[in-house]
Amino acid sequence: MRGVLIVNPVSKRGRSILAATRARQRLIERGWSCDLVVSESGDHVRLLTQEAVKGGKDAVIIAGGDGTIHQAAQVLAHTDVPLGIIPCGRGNDLVRALGIPHDPEKAAEVIANGQVKKIDLGWVHATHLPKPRYYCGILTCGFDSEVASFAHRHRVIPGGWLGYFGAALMLLARFPFPFVRVEGKGVSFEGKILLVATANCPSYGGGMWIAPTAQLDDGLLHVCIVRRTSKLKILLLLPTVFTGKHILEPEVSLHAVEQVQLDSDQPLPLFADGEPVGTLPAEARAVPQALTVFVPARDLVGP
Repeated sequence: MRGVLIVNPVSKRGRSILAATRARQRLIERGWSCDLVVSESGDHVRLLTQEAVKGGKDAVIIAGGDGTIHQAAQVLAHTDVPLGIIPCGRGNDLVRALGIPHDPEKAAEVIANGQVKKIDLGWVHATHLPKPRYYCGILTCGFDSEVASFAHRHRVIPGGWLGYFGAALMLLARFPFPFVRVEGKGVSFEGKILLVATANCPSYGGGMWIAPTAQLDDGLLHVCIVRRTSKLKILLLLPTVFTGKHILEPEVSLHAVEQVQLDSDQPLPLFADGEPVGTLPAEARAVPQALTVFVPARDLVGP
């Protein structure tokens, strides 16, 4: 098997190259030919992925986080070239949903074993986005986009739920609760919100199960709407997101849809997989079985 291993050098606080080197050595031991290349930007990840596909590589492997995977998915969608993942990100939520081990050698073993699965992608067409974008995880709007924007600007903050929770506490005091309209078959809502998360994957932020019913292979997006409530209630609500129990609260509703329209009276920013993807108004839809990925020989996991 011939693959290319694309590494984001700033992932894992600069330790991603070491992780990628360990993974590559394991793949070579398993009989693979595997080039290791270092990316310089999101656009460069796409270019390297395009070159791998055009060059007839059997697989593209990403050593990075959800944002780096997001870039590669733009090229690999609707191709037969599978995506392998060596987890090096701050959140690693797609990795968690796929059940891929975080250890580089063990993640490389998943790839070498050759078990693949087709998963769904989300698709978003938004204002100020030059062309539609695929996403693997969750499209965020409202408070979670504010947190994603903060994390995008401050790459040195801790990864995972700790960084999300810290950023949330800082931003909540001045959050204005914007008015949003959400329309689709199975959902019709308008009002002031904390957030609207349109999920292909159940978690974000390093293990926050914002849409615990979401599955990577059900052909649907799961829209979690958290309506405006008191900031004290939000502080009490936040810890329950780590178990998915927040969906039992009256301020929260969850809707499974194939397509959804999002709109507002203001150009609210959108993020997908932690990457900026324009502003409202926007349309999102599920794209079934759009991406082939290497997975462990077991079912996809949930909370």
